[in-house]
Amino acid sequence: MKQMKWVGLVLAAMMVFLAACGGASNSNNNASGNNKLGTETSTNTNSNANTGTATDETAERTIKHALGETKITGTPKKVVVLEWTYAEDLIALGVQPTGVADVKGYGEWYGAIDPKLDAAVVDVGTRQEPSIETITSLDPDLIIGVSFRHEAIYDQLSAIAPTLIFNPYPEEGGLDQYSEMEQTFSAIADAVGKKAEGEKVLADLHTFYDDSKAKLASAGKEGQEVLFTQAWTNEGVGMFRLFTDNSMAMAILDKVGLKNAHKDSTFQQYGYSETDIEGLTKTPDASVLYTTSATDTIFSELLPNNEVYKNLNFAKENRVYDMKGIWPFGGPLSAKLLVERTIEALG
Repeated sequence: MKQMKWVGLVLAAMMVFLAACGGASNSNNNASGNNKLGTETSTNTNSNANTGTATDETAERTIKHALGETKITGTPKKVVVLEWTYAEDLIALGVQPTGVADVKGYGEWYGAIDPKLDAAVVDVGTRQEPSIETITSLDPDLIIGVSFRHEAIYDQLSAIAPTLIFNPYPEEGGLDQYSEMEQTFSAIADAVGKKAEGEKVLADLHTFYDDSKAKLASAGKEGQEVLFTQAWTNEGVGMFRLFTDNSMAMAILDKVGLKNAHKDSTFQQYGYSETDIEGLTKTPDASVLYTTSATDTIFSELLPNNEVYKNLNFAKENRVYDMKGIWPFGGPLSAKLLVERTIEALG
């Protein structure tokens, strides 16, 4: 009897020991699983900076741009922009810049874009020569510039704050200007912690293109040839930028079913051929879409008195349409506005 009791005690002790071992093993497995989950959560937080959590301010992202890569920690609160297009990009993302180069010029060319720049936005000088002193005084978290103007001062800007420099005019064989615009917009969205919002802006824009193309098709305008020009008066002479296929403006119009009447056998990196009135005589049967500054009277006063212009078919048939000063080198908001005004004109 005593022997059976002793055996029972031994068995009970062994069961307790095995249970303890099993518990330790489960504990180790859970610990390993929690570590793995913690790593994945941390990675996810770092890749989605705009989560509204405390980790936002320590999340780090690497943004590629024309001059390399720049690391950005947290969500920039104060952004200085040295080119109008990138100010528009921020506006499209619901972000007001702290400083913008040539605020007055932005207002003149972007007057129809909503929302407007806030009255508190500081002018940091011209786009060609921004004021390093003014930029420094704003203590920005991020600076955004353009390569053909600001590459030379990149080191100075980077000493103030993380700096992104983009190139809106890719060389031949590279991206077209429109693709570059979307790529840059997405990079800026990521940089300011608005990646998801940026994706939605572009998705909505492409839906708008599709709807607009259908409207033009139903109006019998699909495939219509157009000439898009930015025009101005120079000492009493009309000057014209005729946009080429690689330009952003013509890429947008192509997306809604229109065709470019202007052809240039030479690659134009800036997306346009510059000419005088003679350049318009090569496409007399196209409809003309034009944009000018608010104060220029080339289409209201100069051209109506020009004998060459008056005898062109599009002039005689009143197929010349004012795009009301739209900036042809803008971002997604400008793209939508260009399509809206084109439909209004042609539809």
